[in-house]
Amino acid sequence: MMTLALRNLTRRSFRSAITIAGVAVAVGCLACLLAFGEGYRNGLRRELDGMGMQMMLVPLGCPYDAAARVLKGKTLDVSLPLTALSTARHDPAVAIAAPLLMATLPRPTEGRTDCWVGVDKEIRPLKPWWRLKAGSTWFTDPDSVILGAEAAATELRVVGDTLYSPEMGRRFRVCGILERSGTNDDSLFFIPLPTAQIMFHQVDRLTAIAIRLKDPGLVSGAIDRLQKTPGAQVVTLAEMLGTFLNLVGAVRTLVMAVAVLAVTISILTVFNTMLASVLERTGEIAILRAVGASRWQVFRLLALEALLLTVIGSLFGLLLPLAAGHGIEAAVRRFVTLAPESSLMSLSMTVAGQCLLVGLATGILAGLYPAWQASRLPPARALRTV
Repeated sequence: MMTLALRNLTRRSFRSAITIAGVAVAVGCLACLLAFGEGYRNGLRRELDGMGMQMMLVPLGCPYDAAARVLKGKTLDVSLPLTALSTARHDPAVAIAAPLLMATLPRPTEGRTDCWVGVDKEIRPLKPWWRLKAGSTWFTDPDSVILGAEAAATELRVVGDTLYSPEMGRRFRVCGILERSGTNDDSLFFIPLPTAQIMFHQVDRLTAIAIRLKDPGLVSGAIDRLQKTPGAQVVTLAEMLGTFLNLVGAVRTLVMAVAVLAVTISILTVFNTMLASVLERTGEIAILRAVGASRWQVFRLLALEALLLTVIGSLFGLLLPLAAGHGIEAAVRRFVTLAPESSLMSLSMTVAGQCLLVGLATGILAGLYPAWQASRLPPARALRTV
């Protein structure tokens, strides 16, 4: 029966190809959507879980936007008072409170903008992925600088070299270079916090405070106390994860509606193809019935043809995220807040299985009525139309 079904489809190759293409587009859109959702969720959770902090103190405003900008190495228009650091460090639930002061230095002649970050030694436990290259040390004086791997490659500097900042008229000594980590730290310039505060005219000010708790179970009490810090607000990474996933979920719902519409159209396309096939093959079906084929056998043959159309279309559709995934990801990254560094497209076996199930369901729904119509044809009546 499989051989006969395949032969029937190839006899009308153009129409079959159009139907398969319609199913492939619908399933491909669904596969891209599901793969993006899974990749974004897994990548974001992996990055946030890999950080050594549980919460951040950020300036008043939108806490999630502020935290996202800090995590991505971007500056803020507002800042925290230095007193917030003392408050955080004296909180009984806080194990580590690491201050951050971020500022950008545009370099229009070179077509780039450098991001400088003032830190102290408390930042090191919160950056578990940091690895210093051989010969590197921590800050030894106010004019020391630690370069991310990408920043060092751009500046063509090694440990011990001098780095001059013409924008600030200040000369630094490269005391350390970080191993490449695949994070935003690769492109940053790290300097002592007091140096950054003086250099960028932000004395007694901070961009944010990264916090690790002694026990994650103490988070509720810590939030209640730290929320009272003047000029500051608390955002936990768990809240950030939930908020961004909710935003992605809202967009995903809209895109899912488009995918459902595409699947619906593909069902109608397969339905139309199979119904036309039944009408064209009335005589053929009559001969099958006349030589002893039962109604169930005729029904199975037509249903199998519909399933083959949708399964083949689904398999081609699964190639879309594989073939065009990089292009789609590059386009999506420009509009996604806090996009993880890892791939946003994750075509797992689960996603592939879900898409194939949609393809099978499409074939079943589209093929039931035409197959039923074919099985109900009386042999004698059908033969009169031959």
